[in-house]
Amino acid sequence: MPGGRLGSFRLGDRAELLVEHLLAGVAFTTRVPRQEDIGIDFMCSLIAGSHGTGFLKAGPFFAVQAKSPGDTPVYEKPHELEWIMHQENPLLICVADREKSAMDVYSTWNLVCAVHSGWKGQKPANCIRLCPGERWGEWPGVRNNPDGSQDVLLDKPIVRITHNQVFHEKITTQIAEVLAGWVSIDRVNIVNRHAGLNSVVSPRSYETGKPPGGPDAAAGYRHPQNLPKCMVNLGRSAAVVWNLVEPHQQELGVSDPWKVGMPRLKELLCWLCEGDPNLRAFVHNLNC
Repeated sequence: MPGGRLGSFRLGDRAELLVEHLLAGVAFTTRVPRQEDIGIDFMCSLIAGSHGTGFLKAGPFFAVQAKSPGDTPVYEKPHELEWIMHQENPLLICVADREKSAMDVYSTWNLVCAVHSGWKGQKPANCIRLCPGERWGEWPGVRNNPDGSQDVLLDKPIVRITHNQVFHEKITTQIAEVLAGWVSIDRVNIVNRHAGLNSVVSPRSYETGKPPGGPDAAAGYRHPQNLPKCMVNLGRSAAVVWNLVEPHQQELGVSDPWKVGMPRLKELLCWLCEGDPNLRAFVHNLNC
């Protein structure tokens, strides 16, 4: 509006500026113009390599939403749900702490669990909320509400970043290591989902400020509509193993289990080729 701006908007603007400043210490950060804002505030690539060398490499890519404390991203309209349920890049939620010139960073890795399972395994949720700071209780931290909505509990921050830290190379390198670990987990689960591999793997627990580590937990999601894609993936995986082992058994020193298993693998591939003739193009030296 000419001559002024709502105070609530200004607070949000300042939160975004703080997040951008803190992100810049660990990532190449590009602000999304307000005219192009569809739910992402920053596009980022982690800084890899040593500051001391004078050359900084671009590392893993991720997207960021900047939020003020207490803000809960909510997706309820059909186009909002369509968008959040089909993310193709890791999404981090950065909650600004203006008083302490800091921010808490949350991974949304378990969003894909909500998408895979749907509401109680029956249907897509009619509303999805991303809830920073709400503890899991049980892994993977997806709460199905009676009204058909889902709350994705983002638990504690994966890292906290302060103004004083972003000018220290050793500290920013450690922060980048933490972010890289979580971005990698999310990337693998997202890619697997789009490839039709309906499983999710993540740490069962973690500590803020430390790279994610084991023990891992895993979940597989079953739905009849996934069967055709599962069959395609089974065929291609079997074909890759066959092509690797069959022509090179002597060089690889194939052990007795493989000598027994190869005829069975051949039988599986022949059966799969009956249902998917295109699979034969991927398989070498298979005589059915």
